[in-house]
Amino acid sequence: MSLPVKRIGIYKPIQFWYNRIMHKIKNPNCKKIRGSHILEITCAHCKAFIAHYQKVGESNLVKMYNDRIVEGCLDFSQYHGAIFCPACGERVATRYIVKQDKKEAYRLMPSAFNKRKIRLEKK
Repeated sequence: MSLPVKRIGIYKPIQFWYNRIMHKIKNPNCKKIRGSHILEITCAHCKAFIAHYQKVGESNLVKMYNDRIVEGCLDFSQYHGAIFCPACGERVATRYIVKQDKKEAYRLMPSAFNKRKIRLEKK
């Protein structure tokens, strides 16, 4: 089955049905954080879904802790050296260990993602 492709300009084809077909994988390491809000992280190049993330505070999004990722396009219970966009293959984030609290996190590339605040529906 091939996905419908929409051309923007002459350079990049974008798969605009990709977000509707793709399934989201829940993160088993996720813990509910009090006082947080949910951000939807998408690829800046093709607008494909990457993850839902619990953000605490109003500062800039620089890193994503693994235990705050609610669900994503990858299985976050397995080891990933980096996060790549599932649609276009661009690198969105790189895995590293934070020195201060010895936690696993992903450092986001500044211009490789978009974020927006959402409200998750309970199922």
